[in-house]
Amino acid sequence: MTIEIILVLSLLVLAMILLATELLPIELVALLLVVVLAATGVLDADLAFQGFASETVVMLACVMVLSHRLTASGLIARFTRALFARRKMTPRTTSASLMTVSALMSSFVTNTSTTAVLIPAATDLARRTDTQPRRFLMPLAFASMTGGSATLIGTSTNLAASGVIERFGLEPFSTFEFVGPALVISFAGIAFLTLFGPLLLPDTRTSAEEAPEDQTRFMATLVVPEGSKSVGSTIGELDFTSLSLEPLAVSRPGGRVAPHPRRKLQVADRIIVVGLRDAVLTAIRNPRLDLASDVAASADIAAKTVVVDAVMMPGARWIGQTLKAMRMSLESDLTIVALHRRGQEAPALIDRMRLKVGDVLLISGPHDRIATLKDGTELSILGTQHPFPPTQIEGTWTLMGLLMAIVLATTGVLPLSVGLLLAVLMLVLAGRMTLQDSFAMINWRILILIGGMSSFGLAMLSSGAATWLANGLLAVLGGYGPHVLLLGLGLLTILLTQPMSNAAAALTLLPVAIEMAALVGADPHPFVVMVTLSASLSFIAPFEPALLLVYGPGQYSFRDFPRAGAPLTVMSLVLLMVLVPVFWPLEISV
Repeated sequence: MTIEIILVLSLLVLAMILLATELLPIELVALLLVVVLAATGVLDADLAFQGFASETVVMLACVMVLSHRLTASGLIARFTRALFARRKMTPRTTSASLMTVSALMSSFVTNTSTTAVLIPAATDLARRTDTQPRRFLMPLAFASMTGGSATLIGTSTNLAASGVIERFGLEPFSTFEFVGPALVISFAGIAFLTLFGPLLLPDTRTSAEEAPEDQTRFMATLVVPEGSKSVGSTIGELDFTSLSLEPLAVSRPGGRVAPHPRRKLQVADRIIVVGLRDAVLTAIRNPRLDLASDVAASADIAAKTVVVDAVMMPGARWIGQTLKAMRMSLESDLTIVALHRRGQEAPALIDRMRLKVGDVLLISGPHDRIATLKDGTELSILGTQHPFPPTQIEGTWTLMGLLMAIVLATTGVLPLSVGLLLAVLMLVLAGRMTLQDSFAMINWRILILIGGMSSFGLAMLSSGAATWLANGLLAVLGGYGPHVLLLGLGLLTILLTQPMSNAAAALTLLPVAIEMAALVGADPHPFVVMVTLSASLSFIAPFEPALLLVYGPGQYSFRDFPRAGAPLTVMSLVLLMVLVPVFWPLEISV
């Protein structure tokens, strides 16, 4: 064992500890690995930073942008609500239906986006079936992971692995490389969780009404302008439910009336609604409704604007004033769209509400105007600036761009990376979003992690650490044949996904898989596929983003995930042992 091997393996152990304990941010760990590898001479500087300039990083960034646009537009959410708005279903059939939709959808939209968009649908179905949301949320997250493994764009692990093996001289994975085994595993997983899920999941007998609502709901007033498409329509025809909005009252010159589904709307009617931030913002720019905010015409809220949550601080000059008065004192291109006040349940016209300390205002405006709000002490800006949610028409354009990229890549006209980037640029050139908005949709932490771990995988190969580990595995398992070697790689990958992310574990072991195949004279593809799919199909610890999304809303504890996920992981591994040699034959040349 050389000094370089000792150094690389020591860095691997240290990285696992830091990623598992979260003592340092994951992106900082990845960057430190790159710096140490370059500083010690294990990798030349140009090779150490190649991971950040790879085609994979470009594809991942584009997939993040397109998936975010599809999710935020509400197009997919509307489709799922329409899909489940039919006959009454039992909890078991509801769970099976949710998992099926989740698996299919995540093949074309990332599994994280799929889970995010299905959480509201699952929560609504839980209420309708008198079941707690935890009965549905974990299974739909699991299904999004199995379905996401079917295509190159369904999960970051597949994309990252494809880029790494290409750097090692192998053919990259095709867009639909894993469809066969992924479909089998998805079907088996759905059947398994439908039959045994109630036994493995935490107690779900308590009524869903006891599940707490911890999401901030904003109150807004929507006006029916003259000439609007909504004039003469009924409240029911506007279908606020499909937008995740709840109408509370209709205010008109003759007084306030209840929002009965058959109530016909008149010019200047003001509909008081309540809902989550994106639901309110989407309704204002929905051309089907043709409504306006009572504080600005919908046309004034352009796609180029951003939105922030601003908390009214003690001592602010607007305390005690109406929201209308505050709006008049702000810059003309800043718009107060909605208001959240803790404990406020009665419907109210927000323009007439007198502001209090702690009120949360939804404010939209250009990037530079929003930035000026942060300089004062009267408003505290929560989090970061969010691009204004796209409309469902813009979501349709995004879906068309994504499908175009897939078709171009599948037919060989353009590489997938070029097709995805073209789809993003077409949306920018068409004025559907700005480049600045697209940058805000990218999860830079994940990109930095994958870039750093890609370089670390190269160091594993060039230093001889991968060969050393491969020889070690061969010494233990070599006498039992190539199928047992596949099993060993799968188990080791799943083991590494517990302290590390799925993508990081795959990128660490891919060099080992390639070296092992070379040592036994086998085609490396079955080995790299085994590592990639084993990383994507590890359900034991809730470190995958899709599982983290349901952690809070489902009120799960950490131990709930291995209880339900470990049997599913074992089943997936057994199926991989059967399916991988079928789709990628184990050809031994020596």
